[in-house]
Amino acid sequence: MFGRGEAKGLFADTGFEKRYAVSVGGSRVVSRLCSRVELPDKIELPTDRPLMIAANHSSLFDLPACLILLGNYGLTTRIGVNARFFRNPLAGAFFRNIGCVPFSKDDREAAEAAMVEALIAGQTTGIMPEGRITRRADQHNGVGQGRPGVSRIARAAGAAVLPVGFAFSDEVWKPGTPLPKPRFGRHRVVANIGSPLWFDSDDHIANANRLIEEIGRLVMTGRSSRELEG
Repeated sequence: MFGRGEAKGLFADTGFEKRYAVSVGGSRVVSRLCSRVELPDKIELPTDRPLMIAANHSSLFDLPACLILLGNYGLTTRIGVNARFFRNPLAGAFFRNIGCVPFSKDDREAAEAAMVEALIAGQTTGIMPEGRITRRADQHNGVGQGRPGVSRIARAAGAAVLPVGFAFSDEVWKPGTPLPKPRFGRHRVVANIGSPLWFDSDDHIANANRLIEEIGRLVMTGRSSRELEG
């Protein structure tokens, strides 16, 4: 089990550490303006194989939330991001500076190969297996349909997959709006983190479904915390 900063040095450097640390600090500033991200004190990480982090995607706020989460435990991670964001000069420069990997239907194989290469080199990677923002109306048990790429990457690299469920990020930054609403930390985003998963078969659809089911469970656990408080 690893607490704040304790995973630093556990995995290989990506070469983007300094700029990544700046982005984590910037994400924390943004978070203070509109929410507070609640994290577990400790997380379980593998020490004998590569690691890929997989989180749900219901809002653009999921990326800063991911950076806050990963930075909290000392993980510098190559995150997969939709390639359309790289076409924006400012956003593209930001994503390249922290080592993000562009994903699109047109270059799926190249993107997956880049993630596999990073994992085999001992780096950590991150992915949102829904492949797009899934609005609540389209969710089932807190998540959308998982895509099999996460399984292909994990199997090719022999990596463990760490499931992460963010609850309420879509209330901080509603889908379809240009910016998050300032609330100066009064809004909660709850991050629940499961145990690492290993895929033992090449049934990539079944593996993705297993992962997305666990992520959904973590999301719904986070949402139920509000009901318990209320």
